[in-house]
Amino acid sequence: MDEAQLWKGFLNADQKAFEALFRKYYKLLYLYGYKIVRNRQLLDDCIQDLFLDLWTNKERLGEVTSVKGYLFKALKFKLTREVRKENRFGEIEEEPNEWFEVSHESWLIEQQTDSEQKERLTHFMGQLTGRQQEAIYLRFYAQLSYDEIAEIMKLTYQAVVNLVYKSVKFLREHLVPLLVLLAPITLGACFA
Repeated sequence: MDEAQLWKGFLNADQKAFEALFRKYYKLLYLYGYKIVRNRQLLDDCIQDLFLDLWTNKERLGEVTSVKGYLFKALKFKLTREVRKENRFGEIEEEPNEWFEVSHESWLIEQQTDSEQKERLTHFMGQLTGRQQEAIYLRFYAQLSYDEIAEIMKLTYQAVVNLVYKSVKFLREHLVPLLVLLAPITLGACFA
């Protein structure tokens, strides 16, 4: 079953469809959430709460254009709210983009065998802003569309396109071998 069928089944109280949604998206949500907040227990609790809330409120939910995008956005909202509760004494920004740590480039680094290339890639990924890192992660690792990323990051479609374009351009200028890594992801398709 594709995600649209699973979502429709879930909306019709099909427990097997709901369980399939959970199994299909849990790991992706966890990997994305871990880039935002490094507290494994909080992250796991938020994902569990997210799915519990979905099941409890399924009668009020409707069709969505992208289940993955909807779940990413809902998790980011839930994590932001929970972190704010935990950090009552500290100041927190409107958006948790600075939480999106540089370590998410590990999915790219793992594909490199040369230690010098790894160091260069880590260095230049670290020079991207938090928002650029998040956009690159969502586009190339989570394989979300620009529309989905715009909704998650609360940006316009064009702002996301520009953000990804500038990030890739920066990396391309500084790391010619990066193109070899991104070729399987079809860089050209990301600008279509």
